[in-house]
Amino acid sequence: MLLRTVAYRSWARSCLYRAHTTVASRSEPPASSEEVASAVNDLSKPAHVQAPKRKPFMKSMFLGTVDTELLTFPESLNRDEQARLNRHREELERALQAPAGPDSIRLAGLQGPLAYGGKQFTETEFAYVQELVAGERTVAMGALEHNAIVKLLAQHGTPEAQEQYLAKLCAGETVAAAGLYELSSSRDTMFSTVASLDFTGGRWTLSGTKVFLRTGPADPDLLLVVASTKRMEKLNKEDGTIAAFLVDARAPGVKIAEAPLGTGGLARVTVHLNRVEVPESALVGTENEGGTVLSKFLSAVRVQSSVVRVALLKKVLNGLTEFAIHSKAATGDMMDLELVREQLARMASVIYAAESLIYTTASLMDDYEGQDVEMEAAITKVFTTGSLLSLATLPLQLLGPQALSGERPFQALFDDALKLFIGDESIDSVNLFIALTGLQYAGMHTHETIKKDRNPAMNPSHVLSRLFDKTSIEHPKKFADLQQYFHPSLEPAAHWIEQSVVRLRLATECVLSRHGVEVIERHLELGRLATIATQLYAMVACASRASRSYCIGLRHAAQDVHLANMFCREGSERVRLLALELEKGPYITSDDDYNVIARNLFREKRYYFEHPLTRNF
Repeated sequence: MLLRTVAYRSWARSCLYRAHTTVASRSEPPASSEEVASAVNDLSKPAHVQAPKRKPFMKSMFLGTVDTELLTFPESLNRDEQARLNRHREELERALQAPAGPDSIRLAGLQGPLAYGGKQFTETEFAYVQELVAGERTVAMGALEHNAIVKLLAQHGTPEAQEQYLAKLCAGETVAAAGLYELSSSRDTMFSTVASLDFTGGRWTLSGTKVFLRTGPADPDLLLVVASTKRMEKLNKEDGTIAAFLVDARAPGVKIAEAPLGTGGLARVTVHLNRVEVPESALVGTENEGGTVLSKFLSAVRVQSSVVRVALLKKVLNGLTEFAIHSKAATGDMMDLELVREQLARMASVIYAAESLIYTTASLMDDYEGQDVEMEAAITKVFTTGSLLSLATLPLQLLGPQALSGERPFQALFDDALKLFIGDESIDSVNLFIALTGLQYAGMHTHETIKKDRNPAMNPSHVLSRLFDKTSIEHPKKFADLQQYFHPSLEPAAHWIEQSVVRLRLATECVLSRHGVEVIERHLELGRLATIATQLYAMVACASRASRSYCIGLRHAAQDVHLANMFCREGSERVRLLALELEKGPYITSDDDYNVIARNLFREKRYYFEHPLTRNF
């Protein structure tokens, strides 16, 4: 009873704070979109205020700690920024309704500096505007990659490169794309593409091959290329650093080839760099900041591309909902069938969680200076992409062949879902990144404990303390009373989130203690750990958003709470099962059996089992 009273008082204080800020703002004249500056791109637009950097949110959960300040769903934009953004969105909506359609919209400079004709949008603002054009997949994907490069150039580019490219990039006269990925890997350097600096001429020479998927009708004019660097006097020595360069696609030595992928108009573009010379001013960041530039670019693209995937899922859900309302089944209306209701409700909960992840992560990028969000951005991509194909095929499960009929939009939506799913990154590689990044962060802080776990004979007292530990994966012990940071109606969700945080910590310790540095080879266990982290972040984002909705009295807020509690309950059970599998290890689960079967497949070079009708006598 005492805890409930404390939780209620904490929630009441947060609601009073929200009410106080709302009432205070109402005493001022409302800042309508007409009262903002005369133009959306007015140079008087102030810079977005950022708070000091905080500890990584999700990485800290691998240690079992929670930054409770970040449990409140963010309100990244103030009233002036919101009004300014609404006005720009209205202009885009009018442009979309024009006969020229999306091609007439200037999306190239949305995140560019004001001084060069850009709008200087934050990630939250850009995601909000991206929702309008997300239906046009090629336009949206091209715009988000282009804007990410423009933003990087504004933040890390040399003054010469900024003067040369920014105005043209913001105006759309020059189109930028990223050449990050390669078909082959190198054992000596991080990337097969190598950049060498000639000190006498002060120029870099790039050699290698990059690939990317075409997102527009024409080849890009400017490429962001990430390459391994080697100094001329150290050609025979490994150099682990990487650097990012801006490369003119029409420069001597650059050859662009195109190969179609499938039959849906998707194409893989291969860029061959044959001793391409670029000036030192083409560096984005310093020679040793390539990793930082790459991380920022990937984080932005992963979050913004998730907006496009969520928009597609909304189209599928809305189409199925409309079909169910107006269709009959053998036993009555289709919308009264329990199977249909369950599938559509699950899809709605996934979309709700994905939206929450997008704006939570975007706010972390906007509101905190230099915040480490690489894991949160990767989780956002994995969550939206992992649900994409299964939910896009839902019309086939519910409607059968008629889902592919000409009058239904589901065939085109499935084609778009397949193209978005392919992307440039494999989901498995991003999952491995999530797990290994979390384990690395946890290992740096718990290495002494892990050493004792791996050497029980030398640390008997530590082993005894472990034996009498009252918390376990099956019965986790609460540690932070997280329910006081949510609305009281979300107490069940807070309870399941807290249990899942403990299970993530215990699973992390278990994996590190069992495998040590060899954990990098245990891909199945890493995949389970990444899934736990992904599910946990989605649960937190859902509950946080629902709590805010109920506190400020948004429409359908009661349904927000209902959905969040449901999502967290199911997510907690999934986390429990995955953590138990990690605790059991590869011999009790089927992990080792999979390895045995796969080794035989490789040895026989085919499916080697005998036909079921074969006799041996």
